[in-house]
Amino acid sequence: MIGIFKNNTPLALLLLALLALLPEFAGQAKVIAEMPAGGTTIFRYFFEFVSQIDHINNIPGKVLKITILLVEALLLNKIITDQKLMERPGFIPAMAFLVLNAILPHHAGSTAYLILNGIILLVLKMLIELYKQVKPNNQLLLLGFIVGCLATLNTRYLLLYPWITICIMIMRPASIREWLISSLGFLLPFYFIASGLYLADRLDLSILFPAFAISFKLPALDLLEWIKITFFALLPWLGMMTYNKQIGKMLIQGRKTYLIMLLLNLAILIICLLSPAGISTTLFLMLIPSTLLFAPFFIAFKSNFIPNMLLLALIIFALLR
Repeated sequence: MIGIFKNNTPLALLLLALLALLPEFAGQAKVIAEMPAGGTTIFRYFFEFVSQIDHINNIPGKVLKITILLVEALLLNKIITDQKLMERPGFIPAMAFLVLNAILPHHAGSTAYLILNGIILLVLKMLIELYKQVKPNNQLLLLGFIVGCLATLNTRYLLLYPWITICIMIMRPASIREWLISSLGFLLPFYFIASGLYLADRLDLSILFPAFAISFKLPALDLLEWIKITFFALLPWLGMMTYNKQIGKMLIQGRKTYLIMLLLNLAILIICLLSPAGISTTLFLMLIPSTLLFAPFFIAFKSNFIPNMLLLALIIFALLR
């Protein structure tokens, strides 16, 4: 099966479409309705607006969400292929993205969470392009602005600011000027929202920064759900261990890309640990970095036996209820 995904054939695309339907087959395509811990009023408005699509319980609504999922999988696949982050990847990254998505015990069928993953995908693309830019001022400002928009949705996403700062220092020579530009971009969404609220005479900082509390209360999940969460968290490290030597032989841009995705994976893990009770609404954000780190596992062996066995096991695992 892995051999099919290594080739850019129509059959591989058909199998990708079937993998995108895997959560439907498993009965996991339920929409997450609750607000995530730390979610702001802005997130609530965003969630309610976008989630109107989720209330379309007919075929067009499902087709739209599956289409978004497939587009994100193929875009991630294209980024990895164009930047040569894997050797002859074919459709392996897209396949890994869809399989990891199906493993999630609380499948975020909500279009809102799919959009958030699309934004993370855009940030990844911009960070990679930042490496070779001679005059990156506009790119830095836009990059900071996009991450700032994410931070306005949830107070815990403020952890993405140190992440993006470290990423810029990794991808670019250390420069206070470039850091100030990206920081300015990060603050702009807060400035625009606060200005709009002030002009409307509704300025209330709790809209942007709701009460922040750290809670270590575990969610009420069954044993199978905890096992799936554990597997989802461990698989990226398995991919890194098996592909570590090949990563070391890559060009510096490729090595830096893996590093910033590893840091993003850790940042989102910290966000999850700040409020484990809301892990079902946060773990989904780890999908992009986890896929990039885990996908190389499937091409790290001379024979396809082990990758095929793991892929089959993951598909069966995703179908378990």
